[in-house]
Amino acid sequence: MYKEQYRQQFHFSPKEKWMNDPNGLVYYKGEYHLFYQYHPDSMVWGPMHWGHTVSKDLMHWEELPVALYPDELGQIFSGSAVIDRDNTSGLKTSDQEDVMVAIFTHHGEDNEKQSIAYSNDRGRTWTKYEGNPVIENPGIKDFRDPKVFWHESSGKWIMSLACGDEIQFYGSPNLLEWTFLSAFGKEYGAHGGVWECPDLIQLEVEETEEKKWVLIVSINPGGPNGGSVVQYFIGDFNGETFTCDDDKETIKWADYGRDFYAAVTWSNLSEPIWIGWMSNWQYANQVPTDPYRSVMSIPRKLKLRRENEQVKLIQTPIDLSSLYKEPTLVDEHLTVVPTKTKQMNLNELQVLVQAKVEENQASLFTLTLNGEKERLHIEFDRVKQEVRVDRTDSGNVAFSEHFPSIDRMPLSFFKDFTLIVDQSSIELFINDGSSVMTELFYPLEQTYTLEWKAMDGEITFSNVTINEIKSTWK
Repeated sequence: MYKEQYRQQFHFSPKEKWMNDPNGLVYYKGEYHLFYQYHPDSMVWGPMHWGHTVSKDLMHWEELPVALYPDELGQIFSGSAVIDRDNTSGLKTSDQEDVMVAIFTHHGEDNEKQSIAYSNDRGRTWTKYEGNPVIENPGIKDFRDPKVFWHESSGKWIMSLACGDEIQFYGSPNLLEWTFLSAFGKEYGAHGGVWECPDLIQLEVEETEEKKWVLIVSINPGGPNGGSVVQYFIGDFNGETFTCDDDKETIKWADYGRDFYAAVTWSNLSEPIWIGWMSNWQYANQVPTDPYRSVMSIPRKLKLRRENEQVKLIQTPIDLSSLYKEPTLVDEHLTVVPTKTKQMNLNELQVLVQAKVEENQASLFTLTLNGEKERLHIEFDRVKQEVRVDRTDSGNVAFSEHFPSIDRMPLSFFKDFTLIVDQSSIELFINDGSSVMTELFYPLEQTYTLEWKAMDGEITFSNVTINEIKSTWK
């Protein structure tokens, strides 16, 4: 088990059956809880439950029984969880534990409404609130994915809710009674598809005392490379309304890859960390994995950075060094010249590659996972100022017409990269997390090399490290 073809070895995936969006992310007493959209009876999307897994380090996961099942009000769609420390809800029954409250969408036939459930034993057992739903549907078809947090300065719980192609905000003193506050987004950002899975968080701007609010919104379809994607807005929130700093036409993508969606942050954490579903609705039901479908991204730390007069969302992977085998390669200086390709053997597709750019005269630098007949190209194009991930010849690509792709991300400068490879996925972090691409691929071969190639000039790297990563499955 957990050794099946394509199974990622240090990312969370369910033992079996279908999974999509992360839900109810909450940290409590040393445990990171990850709930998720789950269909326990099939490997394709179906009646939604909340699956449940916990971790002490965000790397090793223990799968727990299904937390929430569909009922007479409908399926259990996406939502969030909080620790109600002050028992504002009155749902606490334990002297030893704070009450954990899940806020989720009940999805009935053409009717979505918001409900809650609660646990007094660290999320092990759940009781649905007798007064559900706590927010009735106001006549909107897509009315879902509540993300809730305690807003200290206004002294109330705030809910961000996806409503068609805008976000509505609600407030509550107790998680049970909710009042509409405001709406944002009709005229802002991308509107190529329905808005989903919002999150509203406050982050520090790197190397300043400044803090800004970030509104995260997943959108499907409408991504820059097709299908599912996460966009975000930078601005301010006063407890009632969100005000965006950027022009209405400005679009900011969190990840230009095809396979990062529905990402939200853990609540009750001092350090902001989020995780996303590594798939795309264009082909999620067809990916060639068995007996499970879908996997979560590496958890990523979040902050903001001013770059070219813009405030950008920065993502860096959690520290994986405790999973390193002995470094396979450490190179203080590596120069790649057009006349000679550098090749490094990979024992398996579980590696973390890091390098800093010292000098770059090459018009194009490619980093390729190379098999005998298949390859995954990553191309850093200095002339076109973009990065391309080419998976058209990366192994099994025939399961969906949407899967073989060359995906592009703008890149105005190139100073470093971190590449995480895990069996059937890559996560590429460029310029210390300023630009990110996440992509699935399904290799058919057993033996791979990592090939470094330059065109029209040489490129020199420093601090090149390649670390093999241990499996986190027992």
